[in-house]
Amino acid sequence: MNDSRFIQNTAFLIIVMVIFQPAYAQEEDTVKKEGLQVERLKYEQQPGLALAASKIFFSEKRYSISGFGEASFVNYHGPKNDLSGDLELYYTNLYRFATFFGYRFSDKLIWNSELQIEYLHDGDREAHAEFLFEAFLDYLWRDYLKVRFGYFPLPIGYVNNNDEPVMFYSVNRAEVERLITPTTWIEFGAMFYGNITRDLSYSLGVSQGLNAAGYLSGTWIRQGREITFGIPKSLSLSPKFIYNGIPNLSLSVSGFFGDSGQERVISREGEERTVNAPVRIGTGYAKYETGKWRIVAIGTTGSLGNTADIFQLSYDETGTAQIMGDKTYGYLFELGHDILPYFKKRKEEKSGFLYHTGEFKLPVFLRFERLDTHFRYNEGLIPPQGPTIFPIRHQLTHNDLRIWTIGANFNLKENIVLKGNYQFRKNLNTGPGSFEEGDRLEFGFGFIF
Repeated sequence: MNDSRFIQNTAFLIIVMVIFQPAYAQEEDTVKKEGLQVERLKYEQQPGLALAASKIFFSEKRYSISGFGEASFVNYHGPKNDLSGDLELYYTNLYRFATFFGYRFSDKLIWNSELQIEYLHDGDREAHAEFLFEAFLDYLWRDYLKVRFGYFPLPIGYVNNNDEPVMFYSVNRAEVERLITPTTWIEFGAMFYGNITRDLSYSLGVSQGLNAAGYLSGTWIRQGREITFGIPKSLSLSPKFIYNGIPNLSLSVSGFFGDSGQERVISREGEERTVNAPVRIGTGYAKYETGKWRIVAIGTTGSLGNTADIFQLSYDETGTAQIMGDKTYGYLFELGHDILPYFKKRKEEKSGFLYHTGEFKLPVFLRFERLDTHFRYNEGLIPPQGPTIFPIRHQLTHNDLRIWTIGANFNLKENIVLKGNYQFRKNLNTGPGSFEEGDRLEFGFGFIF
């Protein structure tokens, strides 16, 4: 990273901290400043939402303002795979800020909304800015039945509903949940949720589904996420169950089932046909957290039907035919341990602009990931090569990854974290679509308010 880029990144960090310091720099439940009362985050979660996103549901006021921010810097040691076409997987710098506004019409009817701004770049070569939003109403009818309607994050996997930077150890979200179960997955629809028993809760999302026209070979269904306006052409289901009956242990299973063809029409084998591209994802996680320890295990598997239709659809749309995986899988194991109590001496607690000594933490962690975006795929889609053959322009990026990540966090306060980690990455694929994958050194920071 050059000096000017480092200065730019540091200035951004300072500006963000100064602007939003009043929201999180105080220890009282509320802060009075020039007649404005700012309510402190209570660190409780509403189903399907992360900590800051849940603030309105536990606020004693009629409205709430909350949010999160993060920045990350990646240094590549060895080859960098930029074949996927998705800049978020090979950027050098990322900045993300989200703010939530919630309003309580009554104890049963609650409005919540988010505006998220993201900017990322790959040195001085590529840059991309993106704006995302959420807007939904919750009707809290009974403990066993609540309804959410609008644009909301789908209840699937782990990180999609725990995506704020203080809620996971690594600088970036795990590749298993970026490539197989996409994160920042927002759709239009309705979600029904509640408690079946004291220890078992459920949610069921009914939403617009994915768009196969956006799929990329190297990132599977990730680029099929879209926020559309109007009547959905097809509906998808995303059920989820969470069991908390064992102390300190949370167990969850979830899935996604729907068609992603969106009634697109292609011409194939001399006839027109409507694209049928069914998606099936099953995922689960276990999280054990007690004292200084946190253990997380995540597994996911997915299938995508009629990849030959998607091959043709992507060629019609962009001029590049995407060779997609029919079957995918991914899993990870992560162990984290806060080592600060072994070194910390008992002293009077102190607090300041960006720190509180009583909330200091220093967790170190080790994570193993294994994933394959093309565990099974149609090799017959690879166009023939030869001096007399004009090949179809196509894309096959086979992510068959094994990743070891070792790193540490330093929590200056409960809601502010500095992060660093090193990734040992290897692409095990040696066949078509193979590429060499280098290691990565990553640094970042994040906060919620």
